[in-house]
Amino acid sequence: MESELPTAGTPSGEPGAGVETTGTGALAVAGAADGGLVLPGDVESVGRYLTAAKAESTRRAYDADFRAWSTWARQRGFSPLPAADAAVAAYLAALSDAGASPRTIARRLSGIGHAHREAGHPSPSEHPGTREVLRGIRRTAARDGRRPRKARALDTQTIRALVEDLPAGVAGVRDRALILTSFALALRASDVCGLDVTDLAPAGHGGPDVTIRWSKTDQEGSGEVLALAPGVRARTCPVRALQAWVEAAGLTGSSGPLFRSVGRGARPRIGRTRMARSSVRLVLRRAAERAGVPLDGLSPHSLRRSFATEGYKAGVSERELARTGRWASVTTMRGYDASSRWADPASARLGL
Repeated sequence: MESELPTAGTPSGEPGAGVETTGTGALAVAGAADGGLVLPGDVESVGRYLTAAKAESTRRAYDADFRAWSTWARQRGFSPLPAADAAVAAYLAALSDAGASPRTIARRLSGIGHAHREAGHPSPSEHPGTREVLRGIRRTAARDGRRPRKARALDTQTIRALVEDLPAGVAGVRDRALILTSFALALRASDVCGLDVTDLAPAGHGGPDVTIRWSKTDQEGSGEVLALAPGVRARTCPVRALQAWVEAAGLTGSSGPLFRSVGRGARPRIGRTRMARSSVRLVLRRAAERAGVPLDGLSPHSLRRSFATEGYKAGVSERELARTGRWASVTTMRGYDASSRWADPASARLGL
């Protein structure tokens, strides 16, 4: 749900007092509201919290999507804001004709809608005609065989291969810890990059407790504590790998980001800032190239999907899988499993 602040105490169509949202999401003081006065400091505070309501990555995506729409609209002679519903529908159709995926088109529409709501205009994304066009785009894509691409799931043997041939040195130690920890705890790239050294705490299960302070589905930071258990092989044990990285990077007893950049040379410099999410993809692909693992469909999300697939195969309960992976919906989690449909198919029990 989008955050909105209505104009305070001003009849429609009359000049008066209150707080008004602008097209950039900033707030402006219009004067004295009925029964009180909204001060500049109040507006600044409200604007700050409205900004905090959206993740930074979400705000950047909305801004980029609205800029793309604005460029197209101006080229066609349309007003970007407020936008005519027919113009937005034409834009969606043009994106589809140009080969954009339904997911990309839906995201662009969300960005347009967000800008309109912030500016106090009706959102084109809510117009029945616009929604019907989007529905038609999805149906057409499905009929043409264009399905959303899913990250490829890997089995445990392939995960082992990824980390067993990493280069010697601090960078290889980091990459091993990053890959094994992400797989063992079903971490997104944003999750693993967001970890701090202080998120690791000794526990009684043989490994550390790992606190995920916030995530894509936990923007308010309720947090979740996950148990990172030791592996059965020393070379691929995530607990040993993580401890080796902490020691090699000199992070014992320190604070700040857990996974950081590593410089080149005999005595590589350890960065102070946290790794970018895009770096996780590079780490994974470099490891795959060294191990001879195909790159098709391989992404950081492969590690999360692999967790669900291998967990199901090992007989881990859905409750524990959902808790570790922080899936609110079991149905969504089952969609990550790439093995169950072959394990015991119903069609094999029909006596044919």
